[in-house]
Amino acid sequence: MSLPAPFPVACGPLLPQVVSGALPQGHPLRGAVLLLGNFDGFHLGHQALLRAARRRAGGRPVAVMSCEPHPRSFFGSETRPFRLTTAGLKPLLLGPYGIDYIFAPRFDRDFASLSPQEFVDRVLVAGLGVHAVHAGPDFRFGHRRSGDMALLCALGRDHGFAVGSLAQVTLAGARASSTAIRDHIRAGDIQAANRLLGAPWLVETTADGAGLHPDLCRPPPGRYLARQEGMAPVRVLIGAAGEFHLPGRKIPGPAPWHLLAKG
Repeated sequence: MSLPAPFPVACGPLLPQVVSGALPQGHPLRGAVLLLGNFDGFHLGHQALLRAARRRAGGRPVAVMSCEPHPRSFFGSETRPFRLTTAGLKPLLLGPYGIDYIFAPRFDRDFASLSPQEFVDRVLVAGLGVHAVHAGPDFRFGHRRSGDMALLCALGRDHGFAVGSLAQVTLAGARASSTAIRDHIRAGDIQAANRLLGAPWLVETTADGAGLHPDLCRPPPGRYLARQEGMAPVRVLIGAAGEFHLPGRKIPGPAPWHLLAKG
């Protein structure tokens, strides 16, 4: 299995490795505590899950599973751009959280057809040798999303790995979820989205720098405050089709930007 990476990222000391297939016996990343889910963006709920996983890890590797393409893209269930994070930016996004590796299997027909038992047997146990897995209470897995957390706990007991979960995280009464964040972005309330993300929204521009990556969720057209790492904030113009302009300057791409606010 291979992982497309539209944004060129070289793994370094602060960036997690990207693993797309099985880890061989004896590999130092086997035996990790693995976070299960889509992890489109890494919001406050994901961060709480990571803290719980790290407490359980006790020095073992900690990893995040994030399939590519996103299952919604594979099944064609979305008619408009919806991603909060591109595949290429995930190492940059997750690096500051100390993730050891991103497990990014290719989500194709074969992967989608795995039964819950096969997913556990082939992927979690044989492929990665997990010590434990953590997931949100609504996590579903296996063919037609037929596996739930109760089944995962039972399979974990059978195979000798621990299973952890957390209640939903809320902020001022609002649930921290990718869906809520997309809703805020589409309404142009970038600051509300950033509060649930726990950090400014990290976006990627196209190769020519003239637009947002075509997979990314679209904010309403208008003027936005944005910055690049280590740079002062500037105002950019975002068009209805995702055009990305910095008045008076040409923007090189592809490039990561932090979107701070509208206006």
